[in-house]
Amino acid sequence: MTEEVAQRIVRNSIPVRQFDNLGEVAAVAVFPDGRRMATNSSDGMLRVWDLKNGAILKEMEGHGDALRDMALSRDGQLIAISDCVGYVSVWHGDTGRPLTQPFRAHSNTCSLDFSPDGATLATGSQDHRIKLWSTETWKLRWPEIRCNYVNCVRYSPSGELLAIATDNDIEIWNSVTVERVASLGQVQSVSLLWTPDGTRLLSGDDRGGTSIREWDSSWKQVGDIWKGHTGFPWCFAVNCNGTIVASPTEENRVRLWQLSDRRTIAIFQHSDFPYCITFSTDGRHIFAGGKDKKISEWKVPEHAWPDNASNDDQATYQAQDCDTEDQPSDSKAQDSDADAQYSENKIVLMSMTVRNACIRGDLLTAESLLTQAIHTDGDSYRSYANRSVVMARQLNWDQALRDATKSLGIQPSFIGYISQGIALCGKKQVRNASKAFDLASTFTDGDPKTIHFLFLVKAMGLFNASRHADAIRRVRELAAACPNVDTTLACRVVEVYMHIQLGNSALDRACPAEAADHFTAAVNAGTFLTKSAVDFKYEEFVVLFGCDFTSLWKTANQKRCHALLRAGRLVEVFEAFRYMADMSDETTKASCLDWSIGFMQELSSFRDSAPNANATTSGTPDMCKSDDENYSVSDIDSDLDPVDDVVC
Repeated sequence: MTEEVAQRIVRNSIPVRQFDNLGEVAAVAVFPDGRRMATNSSDGMLRVWDLKNGAILKEMEGHGDALRDMALSRDGQLIAISDCVGYVSVWHGDTGRPLTQPFRAHSNTCSLDFSPDGATLATGSQDHRIKLWSTETWKLRWPEIRCNYVNCVRYSPSGELLAIATDNDIEIWNSVTVERVASLGQVQSVSLLWTPDGTRLLSGDDRGGTSIREWDSSWKQVGDIWKGHTGFPWCFAVNCNGTIVASPTEENRVRLWQLSDRRTIAIFQHSDFPYCITFSTDGRHIFAGGKDKKISEWKVPEHAWPDNASNDDQATYQAQDCDTEDQPSDSKAQDSDADAQYSENKIVLMSMTVRNACIRGDLLTAESLLTQAIHTDGDSYRSYANRSVVMARQLNWDQALRDATKSLGIQPSFIGYISQGIALCGKKQVRNASKAFDLASTFTDGDPKTIHFLFLVKAMGLFNASRHADAIRRVRELAAACPNVDTTLACRVVEVYMHIQLGNSALDRACPAEAADHFTAAVNAGTFLTKSAVDFKYEEFVVLFGCDFTSLWKTANQKRCHALLRAGRLVEVFEAFRYMADMSDETTKASCLDWSIGFMQELSSFRDSAPNANATTSGTPDMCKSDDENYSVSDIDSDLDPVDDVVC
């Protein structure tokens, strides 16, 4: 007791709050967005919780009555669980849609872990087998790994290594070559934990009394066995920067350790034995679930908070600590929050390497990576669908359609039908594209966010098929039908982008008056857009279509000034320039300084060379008339979905 007082151990028996579950809690994990938590339990149910209000968002029924282990992919898109007889079930992390039928991975309960890129699920069991499953086909990617009685499998943060805890050893395997690279000796381990930087591996041992051991990258034990750990070592957790470890101990306690010196810094008294523990994404809270059918939330002592906790995470948990939900009065704050909610869900699933290549426009690299993935696994429907998207970005519509068709032949999917619809629009086969988008809608599970996203993708497809008027009409109708802030803002962003593209096309055809009208429409549609870049908020459209969402508001205003000048509408030029100056914030004004100087020089030169330029509007020659004016929007294919079917 004297030692604990000297160390100033924080003791607490009252959690910040508790979540009431219907069964004993076997596993708990917090989603990367920091706003949701997943739990599985003895009643056979997987539950997803809202961490802000404590409500259950989704419930998914597992195969068996007693769920044992759970794995959440690093991007939060995949959740896998196992039951006591070796069945594995997998769901989409955001929609809760089953991604495969429950399958018998082992003859009894198994440990689970996703590779960091989400492409592989590792399972290990007491049947002396490790299996590595493709998360696209749910078939084995490599032959089984044979070893002793398996208690735990864990990928290293880089994904290069797979640590396996057995009843008499810890084995380290290369996950790429599937070769064993190290054996740590006669250690009976039941749990494993990598630090976030991958330089340390912790093991929970169960021989000669319970203990925690620490191993370095040369696979040597660091120091002695941790002192003070008297309890059950099959579950522990580490915070986001690898400084604090949480573990259950005897007498229904949860103990926080400082990793650097193994000093105990806090002890939380649980109401019953805690089976599972995890940290919040910002490291400021821990969640412990167990035998009492509750998940208790505890606040980590402030002196142990990570220094690099993000502002977003801090704001999230400050909101959670409040008893009531504050409603922001500032409309810009509401818009910003809605933007984050709209974009946090990555609907187009692909590896981060391929995704980043698509975002920066390096399509050859993206194509090469996906082709390699297809050569490695010819049954990867997702790789074919993603390559179809990349080929469509390169305007190779025939290959895009072949890849999409191949993907759907392997397995019908949301991204498969989307890629097919985009390819068909590129080939101007709008009716068939509509059918593909209709089939994609069957995979939305009624989720409004996904339905709205699909509706805008269809509009973008129509736009690329030169159905410009109909595409813009549909975007406006969606905004009117579902006037919540996030959908309205997404519609405005897409409409502004479309008008800018039409304005650019008109300038290319030497039709400045038509271009000016489109840029003016873009400015009017984007009056409440932020003046900064928005591409990171609508990443999915950048991936699918290569949309340049960078500084849309600024682009629309600048191009409007140039188009009006070229059209000789000088009065409107001055009005547009003054409007831009008045509406710009300080950041936008600073970034536009060079442009403003150059534009004023261009304006001066124009006035000197054409002093009698028409100050109003020049006539539009026939060659400048848009193709959209040759048909009425009522003549668009009647089999396209009406807006009335949109779920709001």
